[in-house]
Amino acid sequence: MRRLQLVLAIGLAILVSACNSAPITIPPLSEADIPEMNAAANFPHERYRLEPGDAIQIRYTHHPEMSQDDMVRPDGKINAKLVGPIEVAGLTKNELAKMLERRTADQLKDPEVVISVTRFSDKLVYVAGEVARPGTVPYRKGLTPLQAITASGGFRDTAHYESVILVRTGGAEDKFIARKLDLVQTTNTGMQEPIALAPHDVIFVPRTNIADANIWMRQHVTDMIPLFRGMAVSIPVTAF
Repeated sequence: MRRLQLVLAIGLAILVSACNSAPITIPPLSEADIPEMNAAANFPHERYRLEPGDAIQIRYTHHPEMSQDDMVRPDGKINAKLVGPIEVAGLTKNELAKMLERRTADQLKDPEVVISVTRFSDKLVYVAGEVARPGTVPYRKGLTPLQAITASGGFRDTAHYESVILVRTGGAEDKFIARKLDLVQTTNTGMQEPIALAPHDVIFVPRTNIADANIWMRQHVTDMIPLFRGMAVSIPVTAF
């Protein structure tokens, strides 16, 4: 839960910064970044770490009476038989199984535990900025940044394709990773995107400086001076 809150806070900070025309200093995504980005992701189809809302099944091979079905609570805990409340969010299935085996070894003979995820919690990707419908997109395996943007209605005319920002959290010490994506060639030529999205990723599409200048012109000139009301004014400003 803390991880998701961190991602949303970062995404909001990026949005506020971009809307204020502050320089975006996030480095561009390089090929060398991809292993770290993938290691930080919590893919359901790989080495998954349990999250609040996951439904899990606990089975004791030699003690069927100990088996139980449970859901990870919002605080990241479950109430395990013979053990009581324990925090499981952030653990893999194998790590949880080993924990339960250790915690019940003084009460059960040969406690062998198998953990299964019977239903994953909702997995979403967050898309904000200069898209037609900012909001969430359901995660699926292989979802790319451009596909998520398309599912959000596509780029607005004011979008800066060359500086789309991807924020991912996880990995060592719950650090976040933010990288800038250039989607111009993908949009224009169909070039394959270098990275797939993970659950809880934030995609932020910034506004071009041209758009910022036109908004300033509308707010401070065309909407305030009767002579210019209703006129379309475009200011030639080089985009960052």
